[in-house]
Parts: sequence; C-alpha cells; structure tokens
Amino acid sequence: MNTIHDALTQRIAADLGKDFLIRMEERLTAKFSASNSYIATHFGSELKPMATGQLQHLHILEEVVSTAFSAGLAASMTPTSPKGHYYAKIETECFVLGCMRMKSESWAQAKYSRELGRMNEALEPLTGDLFEAIQSDTRSEKIFLVAAVIEDAVDPEVPQIYFDVPYSTLNGFHFRAHLKEILIAADQGVQKKALEPLPFLKKRLDDIESSNKKA
Repeated sequence: MNTIHDALTQRIAADLGKDFLIRMEERLTAKFSASNSYIATHFGSELKPMATGQLQHLHILEEVVSTAFSAGLAASMTPTSPKGHYYAKIETECFVLGCMRMKSESWAQAKYSRELGRMNEALEPLTGDLFEAIQSDTRSEKIFLVAAVIEDAVDPEVPQIYFDVPYSTLNGFHFRAHLKEILIAADQGVQKKALEPLPFLKKRLDDIESSNKKA
C-alpha cells in the first residue's frame, strides 16, 4: 500500500490533470510578474505590501478558476454568504479545491501549519473563513483541498504552489505537496482504476486524525 502522501499525490494528479497544473503555474507566473511591475511603478514603500497582497490574491482566484474552466474542470467563482466577495471553487471526482495566498515567505512552518489548519483569513483581506465557505455547500464524501500560493523567496515574480489537505478539526493539516511533486505523479501516468478508492483514502485520513487526537 502506498503512503498516504503518495496516494493523495497520485489522486490529485489524476483528478486535476497535467494540463490544468502546468497552465495554472504559467498563468500565475505571468500575473505575478505583471502585477509586480505595476506596483513598482505606481506605489510607494508604504502601500506596496498592501497592493502586492491584494493583487496577488485576486490573480490567484481569477487564474485558478479560469484555468480550471478552460481545462474542462467544474470551476466557479462562488459568492460568499453574506454576499459581497467571492472564493474559488473547483470540484473533481474526489476533491473540492479552494485556493489562498500565503501571507509571507518568511512564515515558519509551524505558524503556517496552524494558519492553514484553521483557514482563518484564508481569503485575506477580503473574506473570513475559506473552509466554512467551501464546506457550506460541499458534499461530505469529497476531500477538501487547498492550493496555497506564495512568492518565491529568491524571485518574487515566481509563484510557489502547494496543495494541502487540512484536518477536519482545522488545527493542522494532513498533507502538503509542492506542485512539482504533483506534476511528477502526473508524468507517471497512473491509471485511475489503479488509484486508491476515495472511501479508503478518507478512512486513512480519519484514522490519522484520530491517532493524532489521542497522542
């Protein structure tokens, strides 16, 4: 049996598809580069961090949804309740995918873990809790997945993209894989019939979470 990490990586690659993964990275890279150039021209040092965060957040939502839609995935820009803002939502056979901008490349891993688990301010600074927004109209048999995007620490025009599965308790996360890991799995071309069935995956995640609660 594969490790839970390998099983989830293979399932994400199969469900999202290589075409979506590659185009998402390409389009986000282009938008990060364009927005950074615009901000450098039009904003001073005081407002630059705020402008960077808001533009990157909006580009992430827009590009994840539009790329998924063009790749044939079920994608929508879904309004929040109460209305006024939107969150990205993509549904596959096994996952409901949302997305978020990680706040800073200097976050320690432990702090990132806590923030991702709670999903508080996941759509910062525009909405409240992404997890609650997604879960409110998601069928319970699917796994909640987050595409977390951040600037590269060396080259701020290059987005780093991770895929994460939070605990149901929202106090941590089961799984984290960089986009490159998912693309390697996609290149291996595992057939869907050879993948671990979703009920087994969910049972393994539940067992891990139960063990962590007892520890």
